[in-house]
Amino acid sequence: MSGVMSALAKPRAGAVVPTRDSANPSPTGRSTVRPARGSARGTESWGGAGISRRGFQHKNVDLASVTPNVSCAATARGLHAVTVPLPSTGPLKPPEDVRAAVAQWPWRGGLEPCGDHAMAPLLSGSVEGTIPPELFGTFYRVGPGRIRVGKQRYAHWFDGDGLVFAIELDGATNTAKAGARMVRTDRVVQQEKAGGDSAGIAVRGAWTQANSLFANLAHFPTNPANTAPMFHAGKLLVLCEGGCPIEVDPQTLETKGPCIFGSDLPMGFSAHAKPDPVDGTLYTWGLAQPPALGLNVAKIGANGRVQQTATLPQQTNEMQMSHDCAMSSDHLVFILPPWKLPTGNMAGALSGASSFGHSYSWTDGVGAWMVVIRKSDLSVVHAREIPAMSTYHFASAYEKAGKLHVLVCRLIGARKDLERNFGNMYDSVWSAPTYNTLCDYVIDLASGNLESSDPVVPPAPTGPGGPGGGLDVNAGQLPMEFPIIAPGAQHRAPRFVYTLGFSGGGGGYFDAVQKLDLRKGGAAGGGEGAHTTRISPPGIFPSEVEFIPRKRPGGGGSGARAHEVSEEDEDDGFLLYLEYHAAQHTSSLVILDAKDVAGAPLAVCHLPYHVPHSFHGTYKDKA
Repeated sequence: MSGVMSALAKPRAGAVVPTRDSANPSPTGRSTVRPARGSARGTESWGGAGISRRGFQHKNVDLASVTPNVSCAATARGLHAVTVPLPSTGPLKPPEDVRAAVAQWPWRGGLEPCGDHAMAPLLSGSVEGTIPPELFGTFYRVGPGRIRVGKQRYAHWFDGDGLVFAIELDGATNTAKAGARMVRTDRVVQQEKAGGDSAGIAVRGAWTQANSLFANLAHFPTNPANTAPMFHAGKLLVLCEGGCPIEVDPQTLETKGPCIFGSDLPMGFSAHAKPDPVDGTLYTWGLAQPPALGLNVAKIGANGRVQQTATLPQQTNEMQMSHDCAMSSDHLVFILPPWKLPTGNMAGALSGASSFGHSYSWTDGVGAWMVVIRKSDLSVVHAREIPAMSTYHFASAYEKAGKLHVLVCRLIGARKDLERNFGNMYDSVWSAPTYNTLCDYVIDLASGNLESSDPVVPPAPTGPGGPGGGLDVNAGQLPMEFPIIAPGAQHRAPRFVYTLGFSGGGGGYFDAVQKLDLRKGGAAGGGEGAHTTRISPPGIFPSEVEFIPRKRPGGGGSGARAHEVSEEDEDDGFLLYLEYHAAQHTSSLVILDAKDVAGAPLAVCHLPYHVPHSFHGTYKDKA
């Protein structure tokens, strides 16, 4: 895969900040604070809905007891310094260097492998609250299931071997069953044949060289199948830029094998292929077949047949990768940062003599490369340089009055610093510059000029504590990643965007789910209560959310994934996300009312194991 992430704030009125339940007090104590503002249920604890967190209740906390982390701290402190009960025996027992890294920052425990777990009903009492009756389907997540082979770490998070997690929900009976399995790619099989964990790294990845020179030379990087799940042409596919999609059984999660759509497709396959909500056409892209360089793009029909392929124009003869793109009703928009494989590094990277991914570098003095193509025939509308920026993800795109609006994550700091973190996740330290600001890039369709690139919502201002005291979390957008919109807002200006945020509260990693109201965006936007932010308790770390539309009489909703709803009904649905509980080394699925992001959850489904930090997900309705 080529990417994922790029997310300062002190919890304040309007943010739900849970603490440990009095029955399971924190070693540093327990405290309370004013009721949360901006939530109909802000004065309730999580226990007010009968929902606890196995040791945590979502109650209001004394903000002074939560050490902010606007600037990087050396380690988690106070309530954030929880002890992670990592395995002490068995195949999942971590080496001592990993144990020390997790003790420093508990969120790192979520990087550890969980092993395979067959799909099975959750035990009685595992579902707290009430699963909405409209939810009758399966929520899937994909990410690296392991980023080390025994004691040896992979050289990049995105080299981690893929794992698929699924939780099947039955709102009618308020039950769920869940499972997780490693994707059995060729590289996993080869690693096992070489001796498994005891062999060290035996297979070349995009960033990680195998221990043996002969396993690198003339070997192209292998596919970890670790980025995103997607249904297309009746198949559940696991996507990654590292190779073709891998088909997985949607019921058992067992690996079926590579899915080859056509010989004319690019060698790679996008981790974020875009299905059109109107006709089901899938748009994907990837590296051109050798010996050609560059990127190809393709259209695949809803039936899985390749309809057309084309070549994207290049900025230079240096290789660039595109992790994501934006899709409007008529266009695809690619923005490629000047993070390139220099021609001088190309021979070593392609031959296997050196790391492919770590051969890339930032090219100073060069802008980003923007390409706009028509979906109808894949013809190029515009290809030009724009001011330099770095990005991994887009939220959406739409056309209005001759302008093409592209909602894109723009990295706050330097790409090399972000990649340094990805290159050694167990030792990574996160702060605002390693996350993004969501921006609206406005392109004039007639001229191709980039007319503006302002944040969709102003960044959250510094809170009352001043620098180092966090951000006013509901007055602007937090440093963020993984933006999503409701399916019903595709192809038009969305009112709401949901992001995974970094509040700087002291946990050292993602700790917030934020609902941005774009009606209150723009240069004069923001202000107290303009947006809604849910801050996780110390020691609990959320992941990217999935929006599930509420089913409506006469069709639409989560089954039809209706692509048109009114702005007033846009948030009529549910948010689903996994969160990692460091103090228990387990994970839970949280179900929220999308209209009340800061309110008590509708339901929480506790798992008996943790799910490693994942990248992306999807939901498949059964009805």
